[in-house]
Amino acid sequence: MTTAPSDADLAAYVAAMRRLLAHGGYERTGRAAEAKRWDIDHIVAYLEGHGRPDRRNAVHVAGSKGKGSVSTITEAILREAIRDAGGHTLLITSPDLHSARERIGIDGHPIDHATFARIAEALLDDPAAKGWSYFELLTVMGWIAGAEAGCDWQVVEVGLGGRLDTTNAMAASSKTATVITPIDLEHTEILGDTIPLIAAEKAGIIVSDAPVIAAPMRASALEVVRARAAQFGAPLHSVANECAMTVTAHNLEGQTLDLRTPVRTYRALKSPLIGGHQSENIATAVRAAEEAWAYRLGAGDANAALPEAAVMRGVAAAKMPGRAEVVRQRPLTILDGLHTPLAARRFRQAIDAVAVPKRRVWVIGMLAGKDAPAILEPLIGEGDDVIIAAPPTQRAADTGDLVRAARDLGAIPQRASSVAAAIDIATEQAGSRGAVIVAGSLYTVAAAREHLLGIVGDHALGLR
Repeated sequence: MTTAPSDADLAAYVAAMRRLLAHGGYERTGRAAEAKRWDIDHIVAYLEGHGRPDRRNAVHVAGSKGKGSVSTITEAILREAIRDAGGHTLLITSPDLHSARERIGIDGHPIDHATFARIAEALLDDPAAKGWSYFELLTVMGWIAGAEAGCDWQVVEVGLGGRLDTTNAMAASSKTATVITPIDLEHTEILGDTIPLIAAEKAGIIVSDAPVIAAPMRASALEVVRARAAQFGAPLHSVANECAMTVTAHNLEGQTLDLRTPVRTYRALKSPLIGGHQSENIATAVRAAEEAWAYRLGAGDANAALPEAAVMRGVAAAKMPGRAEVVRQRPLTILDGLHTPLAARRFRQAIDAVAVPKRRVWVIGMLAGKDAPAILEPLIGEGDDVIIAAPPTQRAADTGDLVRAARDLGAIPQRASSVAAAIDIATEQAGSRGAVIVAGSLYTVAAAREHLLGIVGDHALGLR
C-alpha cells in the first residue's frame, strides 16, 4: 500500500525536481545536436569513484519498440524468483508517464518522494555532476537508489540508442544478459538513416560474453546484432528460432498463451497485455530472465533453471500503463504511446484482433521530428474522425502539420485546444457504443490518463 507523501516530502520533491529540470539534454529539448555530443566516460568515472553503485546482476535492454514492456516483464519475473529469499530488484526505465519517480522502481514500486529528493539533492550538490543532463542525473540516481536498497538484480532500459546511452556506463561485468528488441527507423538524425546503422547503435550495449537475446526482428538488423555478439564471444539467442507460442485466448482483458522455450514449456501463461506484439515481448522477457538466471548461477548449478512459478506470476503481474491500455468501457477508451511506424502497425493489429467497436474516434498528439504520415498511415483512413491536440510539452509537433497529414489520408481532422478537450470532443462523437482511441506521444497518453482517471502527476505540481 502506497502512503501519501507529507507536505514536507512533497515540497522537497518539487524543489529537487525543479533543479533537475533545469538541466538540459536531448530528452528535454529534442535538439539532435545535444544528443550528438553524448559521451559516457564522465559517468563511468563518477561510478568508479563512488563505489560502483551500478554493480549488481543486470539485464540491459535496447531497441526501437517493446523495450519498455520487455524490461517491465523481465523485472517482474526476476522479482518473483528472488522474493522468497528476501532479494530486491531495481528497474530503471524511461520516459515516465506522470512522475519522474516512476523511472526508478524498487521491488515493483516507484521510489518515494523523500528518497527521490534526498538522492537528487546530494547528486546535484556534487561538483562531479555539474553540467550533466537530466537523463544522466536520473539514471545515476537510479543506481544509487538500488545500492541503498540492497538490490540484487536490476533491469535497465536504454534511453536512446545504446552505445553511448548513459545506461551503457554500467559495469560490463554486471551484465547477465543483453536484450535487443525490434529495430525501426527512429531518431535518424542521431542514430543513422538505415536499419543496420540503427541496429549497430542499439547493439552497442553488447560489451561482454553475457548471453544476447534478440527479439523477432528484420534480418538486416539481426545480422548486425549477431556480428556484435560474436565479437565478444556472447551466445546469441533468437526468440524467433528458439521459441514457439500459441495464443489460446485474447480479449480486451489480456491474453493467455502457451510458450515453449529451450528451458521448458509454460502452459496457460496469463498476461494483462493485449496484442500479438506483446506475445513476442513476453517470450523475449522470459528468455532474458531464463538466460540471465542461468548465466549468473552457472550451468552446473542445480538451481540454474529459472523457477516456473516465478515466470507464471511475473508475466501475470506485469502491467504497462499507457500501452494498449483500456481505461474506460463506455465509450470504450484505449490509450497507446507510440512513436514509430512499426509501433503504429502493431497497435492497429492489436485493436483489430479484439472486440473494439467499428465506430472509432481518434485522438492524436505527437512530438516534433516524428514521421507523422508514416505513423498515421496504419492507424487512420478514409472518413475517420480524428481530433488533433498538442501534448503538453515544448517538443510538441505542430498541430497544423498533423491535420494536413490526417487529411491527406482521407480522414476528417479537427483541432482541439488540449488533450483533455480532444477527449471530451471524441467522447461525444463516439457515443456510448463507440470507441475513443488515444495514440501518439507518451505525453499525450499521460495527459489523457490524468484527465480520465483523475491522476495527479508532476504537471499538477507545476513541474515538467
